[in-house]
Amino acid sequence: MNRDQLIKESEKWVDEAIITEAQREQLLGRYPKKQNKPMLLSFAAILIGLGFLTFVASNWSYLTDIGRLAILLTSLLSFYIIGEWVYRKRSKRVGVSLILIALLVFGSSIFLVGQMYHYTTFSAFPFFLWSLVGFGLYMILKETTFFHATLIIMTVGQLYSGIVYQDFHLWLGLLFILGMGAVVKQTRALPHIMAFSISYVLQAVILVFSEGVPSYWLIAFFLLLYVMDDFLIEKGKRRIFKTSSILSIFTMLLLQVFFLGNEYVGELTESSLYFFLVWAILFVFAVIRSAMSSTNYYWIDLLLFVPVFRFEFGDVLSLVILFLYALLWLVSGYQQEVTRWINKGTVAFLLTTFVAYFQLAWDFMNRSLFFFVGGLLLFVLSYFLEKKRRTFHKGGEDK
Repeated sequence: MNRDQLIKESEKWVDEAIITEAQREQLLGRYPKKQNKPMLLSFAAILIGLGFLTFVASNWSYLTDIGRLAILLTSLLSFYIIGEWVYRKRSKRVGVSLILIALLVFGSSIFLVGQMYHYTTFSAFPFFLWSLVGFGLYMILKETTFFHATLIIMTVGQLYSGIVYQDFHLWLGLLFILGMGAVVKQTRALPHIMAFSISYVLQAVILVFSEGVPSYWLIAFFLLLYVMDDFLIEKGKRRIFKTSSILSIFTMLLLQVFFLGNEYVGELTESSLYFFLVWAILFVFAVIRSAMSSTNYYWIDLLLFVPVFRFEFGDVLSLVILFLYALLWLVSGYQQEVTRWINKGTVAFLLTTFVAYFQLAWDFMNRSLFFFVGGLLLFVLSYFLEKKRRTFHKGGEDK
């Protein structure tokens, strides 16, 4: 018997004095309400929305302006009204899907109406309006689907603005930080935090490269994300912000091995002075937080945030830091018997070894021999690291 059947039957049992209300509550407690994620319904809504857009687009030229507006307004209001009624009266999951279709129709209507009246905006402002509506729907309904939909619209809008117009849209950025950031701080839900961190990294990259900001500012942005984790994530929970920050700065260091070279900041400019001021504040705070932590090994992560671009041999320093980072986590993991640290160090060591081999041997070896030797080297390294991992004490706790 499922929960819905039990709810109905138990009401009759109470009325017939078979059980008491307290016993009914105990029975219902044994059948907790399942939190079904509406993934299929969300995809169904997206496909229906795309089907609507495809149909309208294919017949757009045959319609008058009044006919076009009538189709857009009728579809928009129908999905919103029916979706709201279904959400309140029937099924929340189905209602959310219908309202999601309405949100997609609204976004497409912005671009279609602009095309209809030959209105062109050379910015991501339509995405900002679309995001505002999505954010409003989330604030009203408090459904995770609309949080993720709004975040996707914001991120795509920033990507569009950065790629097409080489501009970071300020209003989208403010809505992301102040609006979505406030939601993440309030809910502290793992899906929200994960989606927010991914969007943050993408938007930071867009800001740097679209506005001509020196690339080393990414170090400060990623370090800020690392520090934000201490304010948002409760003790004992997964450190999503820290993980996203480490992955981002690790990738940046890997790229610096190839591209930094002699392209370093030889003289301190106003931008680099501001950078070092911001970086120093964040770095000192991160060091203090690491020292206060019950696990004092997380200072190893901070090695990745050392600004090596100030040196002519910054590419070599990047490689040295990567190797040092990997080896320190490997040694710490074996000493403390923490499997997660060993896995982290192993992956970092293999990636760094591959990058080092690629950087040093690419110009000096035959291409076939290069790949053959590289694959053989990684195979041997992975074999010994895995063998070492399997032989270490299996009872180690995950810290």
